[in-house]
Amino acid sequence: MTAAELREHTVRINDATYAAWNAHDADAVAVIFAEDAVLREAGTGVEVHGRAAIRERAVMLLTAFPDFRLDKLVLLVDGERHADRWVMTGTHRGDFFGMAPTGRSIRIEGATFTTLGDDGLVIEDVHFTDSASLAAQLGVG
Repeated sequence: MTAAELREHTVRINDATYAAWNAHDADAVAVIFAEDAVLREAGTGVEVHGRAAIRERAVMLLTAFPDFRLDKLVLLVDGERHADRWVMTGTHRGDFFGMAPTGRSIRIEGATFTTLGDDGLVIEDVHFTDSASLAAQLGVG
């Protein structure tokens, strides 16, 4: 792939990611990832391995926040890697990592650093999320 083609593909993958989340389509979120992809939550030690587990995580988030919305603020592309800064909003209506619903609305910022594999699918996502703000907004911080 030329540099221009890789950039175009990266933008398509990134746009598809946001579209899948905002359509609340866990299957569409999952197919963007390679079968053996890894998703890491920086600073937490949480790692999710494999497309199926990434899909399960998406289902959990979309169930916990049925009005989940993800908005892209910035996208930077560097070859097979890209970084995007985003805002996530939603109302906590379902179980969230063992936390009972609070009914509280959240708005948090974060960034994701993504690496694409040779097949053009995501092989690694590393999320940096404003966890302190999330905890405070949910009333646990």
